[in-house]
Amino acid sequence: MSRNCESKHPSEGYHLTRAHLKSPGITSCMWLFMLMATVIGCGGGEKRVQTFKSSGKVVKSDGSPVPYALVVLHPVGGNSDAPRSRGTTDEQGIFQLSTYDTNDGAPAGQFSVTIEQWLRDDPNKPATNHLPPSLSTAETSGFQVSITSGENQINPFEIR
Repeated sequence: MSRNCESKHPSEGYHLTRAHLKSPGITSCMWLFMLMATVIGCGGGEKRVQTFKSSGKVVKSDGSPVPYALVVLHPVGGNSDAPRSRGTTDEQGIFQLSTYDTNDGAPAGQFSVTIEQWLRDDPNKPATNHLPPSLSTAETSGFQVSITSGENQINPFEIR
């Protein structure tokens, strides 16, 4: 014989009746759950800063493109928790920066730039960076960029 929340057999599960839903304990729990879901769902998102379309190019000293390079912007003298805008060059060495969404750009400000090109020479070995190691840290890359409001066409980064 089965009562409201009890079951003869585990496979039968629990049965809630209208009486349960009207009880103060269940109603209070349901309201509390809905309130928590609303607060968590509406207030806990990431804080986004405005971004501006930004693109550029990475080339070798002879002017030839550097394909498949990762370009990352690091805020200068500011918030180390700020988002890092990044882009990957295509076959022509051209990149579009993304911060939150694909090709949404970068926030305004001054940035140090790092560039790396990780490729596999042998499919059985790990990828290696094909660019000078100094380009992989913001302190030693020597590249700086300023992003302003509006669209930004960044001067080419020349790899020597």
